[in-house]
Amino acid sequence: MREVLTLQFGENANYVGSHYWNLQEAGASRDRVGELFVERSNQPAVPRALVFDAVGNFGALPLEEEMQSAGTDQLDEEQALWNGPKQVHRQPLHPRPQSDSPDQPTQGVRFWSDYGQTKYAPHAIHAISGVEFGNSLGEMNTFQEGLQVFSGNDARDEMLEGSFRIFVEECDQLQGFQVLADAFGGFSGFGAGLVAKIRDEYPKSSILLYSVGRLQRSGRLQGTQLMDAAVATAFNIDIASMAVPLFAPSLPPTRLQGHLQIADDDFYQVSAFMATNVAQWTHCLHGGQRILSEIVEQVTQQEYYKLAETALSPGLSIPAIDLRDSRSVLVEADKLVESSFISCSDAAVSKITTTAGQLVVDRGTGFSKIISSRYPVSAYIEDPNPVALPKAFPRIFRKSEKKCASMLQSARTADKLRVAGMLSTSSSSLDYLQNLHAALQSEQSRHYKDFERDTVREYRYTLDRLIDKYLSL
Repeated sequence: MREVLTLQFGENANYVGSHYWNLQEAGASRDRVGELFVERSNQPAVPRALVFDAVGNFGALPLEEEMQSAGTDQLDEEQALWNGPKQVHRQPLHPRPQSDSPDQPTQGVRFWSDYGQTKYAPHAIHAISGVEFGNSLGEMNTFQEGLQVFSGNDARDEMLEGSFRIFVEECDQLQGFQVLADAFGGFSGFGAGLVAKIRDEYPKSSILLYSVGRLQRSGRLQGTQLMDAAVATAFNIDIASMAVPLFAPSLPPTRLQGHLQIADDDFYQVSAFMATNVAQWTHCLHGGQRILSEIVEQVTQQEYYKLAETALSPGLSIPAIDLRDSRSVLVEADKLVESSFISCSDAAVSKITTTAGQLVVDRGTGFSKIISSRYPVSAYIEDPNPVALPKAFPRIFRKSEKKCASMLQSARTADKLRVAGMLSTSSSSLDYLQNLHAALQSEQSRHYKDFERDTVREYRYTLDRLIDKYLSL
């Protein structure tokens, strides 16, 4: 077995992570996916994951039964030592929101745990407080503050030797790490600090990093958030094997309405689309179709182009074309990519014409049959089974009435969704990199109070090198 350990840092990342594990639970192959889940004797399988967030962001985690059981056992042990009266006080859990509407499985979501259907191992959950970890004000608002909180206490070593070590030692052959981290803010720095320690200990393991931003990348990401994203990208790019920014889709409403129905201000919905992207690439790991290092090397060209973009086409319908006519097949493939795929960024899919590396995962759409004449076999994976959507998944994917030549089914039937995805490195990342570089040149940023100017110059140089690489595409 070649296991993958997942780490989640911050509220935005955990919103995506909660949807992601729901999608894994909904899949029929969940019991045999030892890469992502760990099974212990006489216990149900739990995600092979470590979850970090602020103390007040956990809401009602599905650990109540285990926690109450542990509390009862501890009380019994204490009763043997003390015969006097006892009172037990437990902090009340926030009630989970409920909904009877099939169109809104969950209403009034306040925490990412409100819609989580997966139970985590008790040692997987870590509530982080800036005060507890050495920050006298308890603040973790910027990348630098988060990095200082991680570095300011010996607890960082306890994390590596404690719960992290438990998961690692349960692995037969650890193939790498999948990291979901906030793109900006305190947990972007806290996560970067821990991942850097892991990289020191596992220099040859693959680390796939998803940087999750709540806003659209174009226009709305500015000021301190843009500066934070720039610092985090420059810090992480040499640590991670591949970095994938995940932001809210920023396409025109007319384009979105053909495939998606997402409220921009509802991160419960936006994060569901992001999680579907992450689950698309994890699907490659099932059954040993690919290992993590193969995905990274395929897309990044041996870790040379490390910043990748992800795009998804939910409910893709393939028109009836003559597959023997190679010219018409290529033309139709270009049309489908430009009109049907939606990216988790402001990178226009139509700009993905010259790529360094690319991986296409087709789950039930038949898209791989069209692109098979353009790409080598190693560049795409085909699975006839659509994605199983969990009950708590928001109704963001519109039902398509178009018919597929090979599948006379609607794009979404019950809780199944046909979807194709592309993960690529291309010149479409240039605009984002240039915006990050410009943010580091702003003398007005308050981050210059946190960083030495020499450090900022190093970050600028790192982004310069990235920009030069992508300009060559």
